[in-house]
Amino acid sequence: MKEAVENYRSRDYWIVENTQYADPSFRLRKLARIVNEIGRGRTCSLLDVGCGPAALRQLISPNISYFGLDIAIQQPASYLREVDFVRDEISFGERRFDFVVGMGVFEYMGQRQNRKFEEIRNILNKDGKFVMSYINFGHFRRKVWPNYNNVQPIAKMKHSLEEIFQVERCFPASHHWRQKQPGKNSIPGIQMRLNFSIPLFSPMLAVEYFFICSHRK
Repeated sequence: MKEAVENYRSRDYWIVENTQYADPSFRLRKLARIVNEIGRGRTCSLLDVGCGPAALRQLISPNISYFGLDIAIQQPASYLREVDFVRDEISFGERRFDFVVGMGVFEYMGQRQNRKFEEIRNILNKDGKFVMSYINFGHFRRKVWPNYNNVQPIAKMKHSLEEIFQVERCFPASHHWRQKQPGKNSIPGIQMRLNFSIPLFSPMLAVEYFFICSHRK
């Protein structure tokens, strides 16, 4: 399995790549379900790191104020900032957030992964949650795309998170016999509500994992 390397894609790459994510994916819809449940009944703020076209904004509840960072913003807005957050600090002015989320981001953070975790911790409110996804490179039909520069087992990622956060939960975002998000033939309705690992089954068939983290006690 590859190690983390200093090989990062530029804005020119992401300005094209991000157009593929205008329609909310299964992963994003499941994330919104989790965030909406945790934030129910409270006025909250959320920072979407690597937000792409900000598709998450349309899925979260009105009580959650949305903000996004990305290296390639398609349509500028007051709640979005174009930042090369690999090289620059993850921040949004002086704001702190109740949620920080990073979907499909840390496969691209190379050797700067832990620094980015620390930056996220610094902008997370005391009772806030950091929610991230990470590819299951242990999938029995795994594909390691050349664009990934941070490839590691789920257990190693969890250990790295635990050095900075308290990992409250770690579970598959979805399962599929191919390493892709579920479609209509992959019982997405059930998978949307499945928030736990299945022994033996998940390590081989989980497409990716969610981590729900908070400040260490």
